Parts: sequence; C-alpha cells; structure tokens
Amino acid sequence: MEELTYGIISEGPTDQVVLKNILFGYTENKDLDVRMLQPKANETGNWCKVFDYCCSSDFKTAFAFCDIIIIQIDTDFMLKGEVPANYYIDIQQLDVAKTVAAFQQKIIELIGKKFYEAYAEYIIFAISVHEIECWFLPLYFPNQKKKAAKTENCIAVLNKALKQKEGFYINAKNLEYYETMAKHFRKAKRKGIEKLAAQNPSFEIFILSLEKLH
Repeated sequence: MEELTYGIISEGPTDQVVLKNILFGYTENKDLDVRMLQPKANETGNWCKVFDYCCSSDFKTAFAFCDIIIIQIDTDFMLKGEVPANYYIDIQQLDVAKTVAAFQQKIIELIGKKFYEAYAEYIIFAISVHEIECWFLPLYFPNQKKKAAKTENCIAVLNKALKQKEGFYINAKNLEYYETMAKHFRKAKRKGIEKLAAQNPSFEIFILSLEKLH
C-alpha cells in the first residue's frame, strides 16, 4: 500500500484524535504520517476556524507537504445560533446524505472551484452529522441499529454506555478520554471499521471516500 501523508483540518483536538485513530486502523499502519493543520498543537479550534482555514492561502500551500487533506466539521452549529450569511447553509429539512453534500459544496465554494477541481482527488471530507461523537455509537451499541445510526443527542446517548464500559463521561472535551475511545478504531482495522461505519450514515460516507485511496 502506498504511503501517503495526511493533513487534518478539524474543529478541535478531540476530532483530530478520532480521525487519526480511524486512519491508523483503516490503513493498518500505526506509523502513518498524519499532520495536524488546524488547529495546531496546543491550540483550540471551532467550526468557524475550519471554514476560515479553507479560505486561506495556508490551505493551498499545505499540499506542498501533504498528499491528502481531510476536512472535518460537525453540522450541529447550523441548527442553532447565528451563522454569518457567507457561511450559512439551510439544512433544516435535509437528510444525512444531502446535509453532507451541502457542506461539501459550501467548503468547495470557500476553497475556490478552480483550485478544488485541480486537487479534488486529494481532498477528503469528513462531515459528521451532527457531531463526530455519533461515529462512536456503533462501537458502544453494536446490536442496537437505531442507536448506532443516530445523528442527534449523540453525546448524551454515548454517555449511557461510557460510564459502564470505560468509567467516564465525555461532557467535557477530555483528550485522554477520546484517545481511550478512539483506540478501538485503531484496533478494529479496515474490515472492522467498514462494518462499524456501515451503521452510521455520515461515518459511512467518510469511509467510502477513503476507499477510493486504498
């Protein structure tokens, strides 16, 4: 398998932990070169910084040292609060697939259509509907299809299993806790991750995108 260098643009450090471990498991390579583009080490992030980064020259120059760039963002912020008009996407009536597509289209607009078309095969979207914690549900509710496929209130649902199975809750963004959860992806390897992802719609869309590279 060709060794690729991955760059991750995400909302925050916990999202990076999740994606990194998915990549380690999926490629079955714990030494995979994964670089954190946004946020950088010891920095905080949010959804707005993801969009800002995609507009920036930093995004374009990142391809000088990254073969593949993964762009992660949760979608829940579009359903609450004020979003600037240039970033707003109406997803109120959209299903998961259409929500992912709408976010991808907005990010492509921010990147610039011409640049995107030149680098499209090297850009992978990880649009988590409505939060990346939903992708853990198949791990902790393996025989409960409805819970594994949930897209809303995922942290609250996940916490019901975490206290018993891991001994903690994730109401706060504790990196150590996310490492503990995400290591299960690393251990699952490619076939295991594919089976898990098939149970949660936005997770599956991301994994199907990775399949094109490997």
